[in-house]
Amino acid sequence: MIESVSRRAFSSSSGTYNVRASELARERKLNIFNVTVQFLDDTQQSFQIEKKAKGSVLLEQVYQHLELVEKDYFGLQFTENGSPPNATNSEITRWLDSTKSVKKQVGANAQFWLAVRFYPPEPSRLAEEYTRYLLCLQLRKLLLDGRMNAPKNTALLLASFTVQAELGDYNVSEHPPNYLSELCLLPKQNAEDERRIRELHKLHKGQSPADAEANFLEHAKRLDCYGVESHPAKDYNGKDIFIGVTSIGIVVFQNNIRVNTFSWSKIVKISFKKKQFFIQLKREPSESYDTVLGFNMRSSRAAKALWRCSVERHGFFRLRAPRRRALLAALGALAGLAAPTVPRTETMALEDARRSRSTNRSFVRRSSSRPRDRSVGMSPASGMRGSRVTAHCEPAPRPAWGDLDRPSSDIIEGDFLERVLRIPLSYVDESESGSEGAESAECGGVKIRLEAGSDGLFGFNVRGGGAAPVLVSRVASRTRLQLQEGDQVISINGTDVDELTHEQVVQLIRNTRGVLTLVVKPNAVYAPEDPGAEEPEACFVPLFSEGDSRPEGDALEQSILLLGDGLASGNALKQYETLLRRLPDEPTNISKLPCNLNKNRYRDIAPYDSTRVILKNGPTGDYINASYINMEIPNSDTVLTYIATQGPLSTTVGDFWQMVWESESSLIVMLTVLTERGRAKCHQYWPKVGTTPLKATNDLTIFTNSEQNHGHYIRREMTIKESGGGSRSVCQLQYTAWPDHGVPDDAAAFISFTQLCSQLRNRRPMIPTVVEPEEGEEERELDPPMVVHCSAGVGRTGALVLCEVALALAARGQPLYPLDLVRAMRAQRPMCIQNASQYKFVCESIQTAYTQGLTKASSENGSN
Repeated sequence: MIESVSRRAFSSSSGTYNVRASELARERKLNIFNVTVQFLDDTQQSFQIEKKAKGSVLLEQVYQHLELVEKDYFGLQFTENGSPPNATNSEITRWLDSTKSVKKQVGANAQFWLAVRFYPPEPSRLAEEYTRYLLCLQLRKLLLDGRMNAPKNTALLLASFTVQAELGDYNVSEHPPNYLSELCLLPKQNAEDERRIRELHKLHKGQSPADAEANFLEHAKRLDCYGVESHPAKDYNGKDIFIGVTSIGIVVFQNNIRVNTFSWSKIVKISFKKKQFFIQLKREPSESYDTVLGFNMRSSRAAKALWRCSVERHGFFRLRAPRRRALLAALGALAGLAAPTVPRTETMALEDARRSRSTNRSFVRRSSSRPRDRSVGMSPASGMRGSRVTAHCEPAPRPAWGDLDRPSSDIIEGDFLERVLRIPLSYVDESESGSEGAESAECGGVKIRLEAGSDGLFGFNVRGGGAAPVLVSRVASRTRLQLQEGDQVISINGTDVDELTHEQVVQLIRNTRGVLTLVVKPNAVYAPEDPGAEEPEACFVPLFSEGDSRPEGDALEQSILLLGDGLASGNALKQYETLLRRLPDEPTNISKLPCNLNKNRYRDIAPYDSTRVILKNGPTGDYINASYINMEIPNSDTVLTYIATQGPLSTTVGDFWQMVWESESSLIVMLTVLTERGRAKCHQYWPKVGTTPLKATNDLTIFTNSEQNHGHYIRREMTIKESGGGSRSVCQLQYTAWPDHGVPDDAAAFISFTQLCSQLRNRRPMIPTVVEPEEGEEERELDPPMVVHCSAGVGRTGALVLCEVALALAARGQPLYPLDLVRAMRAQRPMCIQNASQYKFVCESIQTAYTQGLTKASSENGSN
């Protein structure tokens, strides 16, 4: 009865209350952890995660918010004090660990910054345009806050690409003279910088934002500090250095100059103990011991951070799949500190991109270098993440500069180079093209059909040929749906390309009318240890034949412009690397005779038999490790003559002075110190001032009359006396500002030193040279040679020869092509200019001399 009344009483108004559900909701609310993430375009977004959530949860939320596909290259940074990451607080900046609790890592400072963690060695391999855009934003921030250094010319060029991407084509009516003053493009930006950026901006006409960003990345990736996470340290001498970790290995910087590189393939083990970081190198076949290099870090925490960074980058860039953690790693001290692992590798990321063949989605670009409310040419909705602009139909990437006199629609890639500078191009011109779908082909390849565009071009470049595989090197935007950088071309229109040279491959493509049929083998994995023999995109040394005319206009200025563009793009150094270090058909048999082997300081550096210096009265025979180098200046009677030789050994001092006497030289240029890093580079072949004269041979005695230290060089005046009564004054200039590794810091000082050498070489010797011409031969008397040596007689020696010849050409208004000069030098002595850093330094010195008007001073003081 009571039950029925109860039901009737409450039937009209009833309710329930879930106590447990409310308690759970309260608990969840209490466990929520709010974090803020600042993105690369300076916008911010708040995220909510559970307090016990791991870093992977937050990372996934961020990636989903950005709709970021190629997320493996990115990460979240935080600092111990909550301040933004910059150049001054790198020691307290950390990466969010995806395997650990977010709350435990950051504490109360729940502020994160999205950043690029792993820099792709080849940005063009990124499948998404949006990923490349974020990479550009990151690099611009690094350049602005000083965490990444670039030469001034390169920095200006990068800034001009930024302007093109954000403002579009230069327009006189839209862009007043001071339109760059509101933009923050360079640290310590001034009016002269803005003027030069404006001139470069004018040259980028026709480049879409995607094109400008692609060119930005092509230049930025060649910087020594690209993708380097630097850690301050000290070497064994206590000098301040920076140890950087990159995709290729571990690099060492001193005074912002890369002084050493240890590639992953040469490293056996990396470890740390307390404040020291160690690198164990692979033992060479000729060595009986392991080489272990140690570096002193600022603290044990800094050593561990460098070790961890090295392990992660090696795992990401070098492994095909993440390394599995050892089972004993959990035992801690018994198993040692467990090495960190990466969840995915670059190989996996690239293979995913290859399989997806994703198209470029639409998005809006947002300026990171100026106030957003003053952005020019951007829609009001540009601040919204969801408001995007598609960029599918942009033209192919354009060169950094071109012929402005012609309409942009009439200019194609490389046309300016080929028409004005008469440079034969060794690549397929780029353009947009229509295409049909790709279908499966035999031999594991993919068959692709491309239709020519309106200009008859197919929209991709190739490199290789001959002994090297034919690879796709660059691809226009629309063609990326079918082709990607790194694809190997198996056949063209049914013709196998295995036995074809690069020129034949290019010609086969150019001769195709209508549809081009390719069979390609996808090859998404970037292998830096085996890049292949890459053909240069444009030959920066004109291949003139007899009777050809030089380029019209100011040939010298055009050659300097061409050189500057080659240095900025990296093509100049690429082409340098393709030069033969020695001529295969020039024997060096005399240097290998048993009686001459001990006269060589280095076993792999020897003179050609055809150009070696032959001693007439050598104390130990007619051989010395020295070569004649004659460099003719076109359109003049001048021939700059040199003897390039190694630094004398203690057993070859007599041979050296006999060579100086017989060659009648009055100038010796020394480009090394006696000892570097505890290793002898040259024996002291002269006596000190006021000491006993040096008895070099039975007939020659050497006196040092004076010695003056001029800072970056030392000048010594000497006298050679012969037992027969003859004597000669000799000047020795010793350049001391070239560091043990790397190149000099002051290009202007090296230029002035080279000009001093040019002035002193013109002095005539006391004993004239009389050469009887053969019958029918025009009489010609060459000046006595300048004797130049460093340690091996090829690297720094070649740098000085190249610099003097280039200055002589510029002083006479002749175009100069350094690559051509190096080729001429190596035809007379192998391996002249040993590495790319020396070549780059000389080229930049030449640019400096030309822009500062130093070549005119050289003409007034030293030309004859």
